[in-house]
Amino acid sequence: ISSQVDWLNAGSGYKSSLIYKFNGNKQAIYVSKIEEDKCILEIYQDNQMKKKYEGETPIAVWKKSELMKKYNGNLLFGLENSFVQTLIHQHKVKLPICFPKNWNDYSIMKQIYNYHLKRRTIANLNWHQLFLGWLEQESPIIELYSQLRILYPNNHKFSDRELRAWQSMLRDVGSYNVTPWSNKESEYQFWTRSSQPEQDRATLQQLSKIGFLVSTPIHMPNKTKTFWNSFRRALDDNKQNSDGKRRVLSIIADEFSYSELETNLNVGRHTISESRKHARVNGYGAPPLLKPVIHRVKLKEEMLSQFELFFADKKNVNMKEGRFQYKEDLGGLCMTCNECGYLVFAEIEKIIEKYVIDPGIR
Repeated sequence: ISSQVDWLNAGSGYKSSLIYKFNGNKQAIYVSKIEEDKCILEIYQDNQMKKKYEGETPIAVWKKSELMKKYNGNLLFGLENSFVQTLIHQHKVKLPICFPKNWNDYSIMKQIYNYHLKRRTIANLNWHQLFLGWLEQESPIIELYSQLRILYPNNHKFSDRELRAWQSMLRDVGSYNVTPWSNKESEYQFWTRSSQPEQDRATLQQLSKIGFLVSTPIHMPNKTKTFWNSFRRALDDNKQNSDGKRRVLSIIADEFSYSELETNLNVGRHTISESRKHARVNGYGAPPLLKPVIHRVKLKEEMLSQFELFFADKKNVNMKEGRFQYKEDLGGLCMTCNECGYLVFAEIEKIIEKYVIDPGIR
C-alpha cells in the first residue's frame, strides 16, 4: 500500500493479471504491477515476455501501451475492484501515519524505514539524519540525490530498487515530489516537506521554463539527451528510404510511442509506421530483404513457331499421362550436363556385353 492517490493507495508489490488477445486473436497474459515508484505492464505469450511498458500511474502505463483504449487504466490494473480496495484499506490501517512534524520521533520513523527501506539498502546507514537535517534548513525543498550522497560512502552505487525504496518512504512520511521534469529527462528530483506542494512545484516549473533551473547540472552528462541527439544525427545522415531512415528508426520504433518519437526525432507518423513494419519483416535494424529480379523477354513469332514444332515432333517428346516428357535417349547430353563437362557414353551396351560375362551383373 501507499499514500499515492493516483494508485488508489496501492503500493510496491501490488500485482494483478488478466487474459486477453494480443497480436491477433491469440491469447496472452497481461501482468500489471507496481514496483517502488513506477507502474509496469508486462505482456506474456507462448511463455515469453513480448512487451513491457512503464509509467508513473496505471492510467499512464496503459495509455502508453495503446491497448484496450476504451477501458480505464485503473480498472485494467484491478484497482477499482471493490474487493481489492477492501484489502488495501485493511492493510493500510496497520501502517503508522507520519507527517513532517513527526520526523523527530524516531520510533515512528523506524517503522516506516523498516517497511520501505531496511531490506533494500546498506546496513548501519544513518538514514534518520536526512530528515533531521531537512527539518533544520529554512527551505522546505531538497534535491534528493545530492542529500543521499552525503549519507552514503563515496564509492556507493545506487540501484534502481534502492532509489525507488527511498522515494516510497519519502511519500509515506508526508513529503512530495515537486520535480518540474520527467524521470526520462533527468534523474535529479526535488522534494518538499511543505503542506502546499503545488506552490513549490509551480515555482520550480516557472524557474525551469525561463532557464534558471536545468534538469541536469552542467558538470553532469545527460544520457537521455545524448541518446536522442545521437539518434537524430543518425537519421539525418541517412536517406528517406527503406535502407536509410526507416532501417535506422526500426531499431527503436517499437520501444517508444508515436508522440515520443515525433517530439524527440522530428519524424512523421508515416515514417514511424513504415519503420515498425520494417522491423517486423526484416528485423530490428536489419537490411531489407532483396526481392528476386525477374527478367522477361518477348519471343518473336519465328521463335514461338520453332518452339511449337520442337514439342510437336515425336522424335523429341512423348505424351505420357497427359504431359509432355522428353525421350530418354536424345542422342546427346542435356545442357546442364554438357556445361559440367560430362561426355556421352554412347557405346555402354557394347562395352557391358564385351567385358561383363555374368548375366546377373549385366
